[in-house]
Amino acid sequence: MSTTIVFFSIGNPGPQTRHSVGHLVLKELADAFETKQLVKHGKYSITRLDNLIFVKSNAYMNESGALLRAFLANERVGECTIVVVYDDFELDLPKVRVQALKKNESHNGIKAVQKEVYSLPHTVYKLGVGVGPKPQGASKDTMASFVLSDFTPQQKQSIPTAMEAV
Repeated sequence: MSTTIVFFSIGNPGPQTRHSVGHLVLKELADAFETKQLVKHGKYSITRLDNLIFVKSNAYMNESGALLRAFLANERVGECTIVVVYDDFELDLPKVRVQALKKNESHNGIKAVQKEVYSLPHTVYKLGVGVGPKPQGASKDTMASFVLSDFTPQQKQSIPTAMEAV
């Protein structure tokens, strides 16, 4: 029996911004595997293909961990590998980086996920999708505005390139 892999995208509901690039990449990834369209189940949307499950969080970043835990319980997903797809402002678009969760995460959505899945029997990775370059010398408020802003048309065209790196 092969391992189930859950791709779980996090981002805020509402307009597509840099903060929700994980959702855009999840859709591209699901399309690349020629899955069915994501179907809404409460606060998440889901589609499956064999041992792959694609899940889009429809909650705010800080609620991502609780939603992931609820998804795993509601859908009766046993031991699996989870790949959390999120925005990484430390990377320039279209770069991506796959890493295991670290002890002290700085991204609020990743912190929320880490808090909820820490005690569960799952292997969890994070797939950071670059949304930079980030503004030079940016304050916390400047960064909040930056990640909640939209991509330029040229940047939007390069999002599928990020998929090639995955």
